[in-house]
Amino acid sequence: GIRFRSGLSGVTASIGGTNAGVLYAGGDTGFTGLDQVNVLLPRSLAGSGEVNVVLTVDGKTANTVNINIK
Repeated sequence: GIRFRSGLSGVTASIGGTNAGVLYAGGDTGFTGLDQVNVLLPRSLAGSGEVNVVLTVDGKTANTVNINIK
């Protein structure tokens, strides 16, 4: 899981095929058992519409999700 990762450098995110900087990956202090990932969206994605978000933690890829960027 995210909270038991080797280090922040072991967490990567790709949004619409563009690498996105991961600022935080760990437990959420307000909700027991909830993990949180904060990702910096590159400005180049503005207006991209529907894109895939791929999160990888220590070499294991999570389920891909879609978001809409206006």
